[in-house]
Amino acid sequence: MSKPTLLLVDDEERILRSLRMLFFGGYQVRMTTDPREAIGILRDERVHVVVSDQRMPVMQGSELLRHAREVSPATMRILLTGYSDLDASIASVNEGEVFRYLMKPWDAEEVKNVVAEAAAIAEASFTVQPHAHDAATSAAKPRVLIMDNDEATARAVHETLSDRCEIIWAADAQHAMEELAKQDVSVVVSDLMLGKTNVGYILKTIKQLNPSTQCIIVTSFNDTSRLIELINQAQITRFLPKPLSKGLLARNLESMLERFHVLRNQPELQKRQTVAPISDPQEKIQSVNFLGLLGRLRVRIGA
Repeated sequence: MSKPTLLLVDDEERILRSLRMLFFGGYQVRMTTDPREAIGILRDERVHVVVSDQRMPVMQGSELLRHAREVSPATMRILLTGYSDLDASIASVNEGEVFRYLMKPWDAEEVKNVVAEAAAIAEASFTVQPHAHDAATSAAKPRVLIMDNDEATARAVHETLSDRCEIIWAADAQHAMEELAKQDVSVVVSDLMLGKTNVGYILKTIKQLNPSTQCIIVTSFNDTSRLIELINQAQITRFLPKPLSKGLLARNLESMLERFHVLRNQPELQKRQTVAPISDPQEKIQSVNFLGLLGRLRVRIGA
């Protein structure tokens, strides 16, 4: 059985050498300090995982990963950076659609485990044959859940999708959880705060339960550490700043609905949405309580 191919991209050769030592023997390792060369490799070869630094002089890592997504969609994308950079975090969600965002100095075991997981997912992705959207499986209206107490968000989503989707607006956490208990949702549009409730644990739990669900964050908060957590632990799909651009929101809603249908029709691709375990101890407790509440609500609804 051939070894998976790993492409490492960093403008510092010493970093590349250090990374290569982690993967010696288990992978075919390609390395380059030039993102343009990396794009050529991705175009010409089957690369299972690309690990890129963010801050490089020729091209930012998030831009490289955007090109990687276009030329080799099955390749898993990981951003590795030494900077807690909000712009890079947002770009990695909206452009590169990364599998994981890892910080330097890295933990060797974490990096090895993440790359191994990504390589296995990519191997399965390369065997998937794309097929046309199956209208027969889409008879039911997609459900879109808005978790935001901002009426402008709800109005913008309704103006875009009200004729094609069932739209639920939950202005508080209890209402949101009750709606999630009724049925899985296709797309969640959520602020990071719902009243006084930090809804990160809800988003993370939703993604654990249903990898097909796509999460769009709309917020005025600029907390890099929280965003990185949500990239890794909730696989959020888009991060849009408030005040919202209706046109931008509309384009992203259409894109996320399409991705939901692809994942639902091709379950083998759902592993690309695999999330890391919740790391915050308090959120772990909240997630367990949330799962218990969902179970009780579903029993009550079923009765």
